[in-house]
Amino acid sequence: MNRTALKIGYIGTNFHGFQRQPDLRTVEEELIYHLRKLGYIDDLKKSRFRIAGRTDAGVHSLGNVISFQSEKEVRVNEINNSLPDDIQILAKAPVRFGFKPRYAEMRQYRYVLFRSDLDLYKLNEVAEIFKGTHNFTNFTKRFQKTTTRTIDDIKITKANLNDYHKKEFPNLHDTLSPVFVDIYGESFLWNMVRKMMRVFVDVAIGKLSLEKVEELLNPAENDPRANIKVLDPDYLILMDIKYDGVKFVYDDYACERFKRNLVDSLGDLQRKYAIRESMIKSLDDLNG
Repeated sequence: MNRTALKIGYIGTNFHGFQRQPDLRTVEEELIYHLRKLGYIDDLKKSRFRIAGRTDAGVHSLGNVISFQSEKEVRVNEINNSLPDDIQILAKAPVRFGFKPRYAEMRQYRYVLFRSDLDLYKLNEVAEIFKGTHNFTNFTKRFQKTTTRTIDDIKITKANLNDYHKKEFPNLHDTLSPVFVDIYGESFLWNMVRKMMRVFVDVAIGKLSLEKVEELLNPAENDPRANIKVLDPDYLILMDIKYDGVKFVYDDYACERFKRNLVDSLGDLQRKYAIRESMIKSLDDLNG
């Protein structure tokens, strides 16, 4: 019996998060159903089925990880042929029997900001404050034993997606000018990244001072927890998870297939965009 880790890509839009929930469509439920259907696992306890992270409803992934034991050789594309298009296996790796995907060496999250009023200089300033080890008690909804976490790096980049859009969809307007915020760390608290992004935006639009950010990261023992509203999950991607000594091998066909699915969904979004734009224009003409 061999133990295998799989790297999962999914579009989170139509999922109620990763973790299984009664009568709701989730990523974990889909994976377990199809792994059972194909004979890779039967009893979850005996197969030691484990997951790396429980992403919220709407959050996307290119790098979440599951692991399980099976006597059957894992065939990535056999599983993908059974899975729905919005969830696919991208890579696999053999792992030791004691491997627990929860304990990672590094996680990378990307939040995509779509605002024209962001001061990039201020975004980089607040990123420098967040780097390092801090008390993130103000950046989670749950009370946990320890809220100390370490941010290894944060990279702010102005994305240039227009070339791809122009090639694939020449009629799409140049309305997209996203900013990528890539955050790297060993582990994160629940809602931590989305609360961080709220603070990033508030600083970048001049609503919050850098001094206040310092206070949020260094709360006094008896201070009440700050009420930081999370930003939308739809713009958050779990980009990757890495482990010491584990080398994932990406399947070229699987990655190309998932890419095609993403391109197809872009075409659908363009058509929806065009319909809404035409309705807006017609309303403007009525008032003209």
